[in-house]
Amino acid sequence: MNVQRDVRASGPRISLRSLAAIGALVATSCALAGGVTLKTAWLRPAAAGMDDAQAYVDIVSDAKLELVGASSPVAKRVELVEVNLGKDPPEAKVVASMPVPAGKTTRLAFKGSHLRLVGITKDLGNGTAVPLTLTFKSADGKEVTAAIDAQVRGLLLPQQMPAVVTKDAEPAAVTPPPAPDRPR
Repeated sequence: MNVQRDVRASGPRISLRSLAAIGALVATSCALAGGVTLKTAWLRPAAAGMDDAQAYVDIVSDAKLELVGASSPVAKRVELVEVNLGKDPPEAKVVASMPVPAGKTTRLAFKGSHLRLVGITKDLGNGTAVPLTLTFKSADGKEVTAAIDAQVRGLLLPQQMPAVVTKDAEPAAVTPPPAPDRPR
């Protein structure tokens, strides 16, 4: 006699895709390390070979820290850029560190202080996740790092878009639009 058994596990089932999507969403929207929370990291699209791209992130820390560096595998280096909005025009300069007060949000934002990714090594198209690691020093000299994936948002400018050439393509003939009818 042949007996078949149902060997499926009982209880709720979560698909691997759902679990991966939830994990990616949590990782990209908020990263927590050593009392440092990184949120809403993003940057504009950039093509490989571009000189630089600006990245933005919100930083919240439980303790007073100094942001002393940053890195990304898609750039040769990352600079800390402080923008003084009190000057006309605003003055931007590369600095060795930036203060991160305890319990407040330090915003590295569009048209303000930011991270400058220098020497882009990979195309960063819309929707790409760009790994960023920020390095901090605590008041007692300890190093704290926090990482987040910044989301690329926006469109490439036409001069930044790579040319698309198809084999055996004929140039399209350009015909001017018809002249508008004018009353006589």
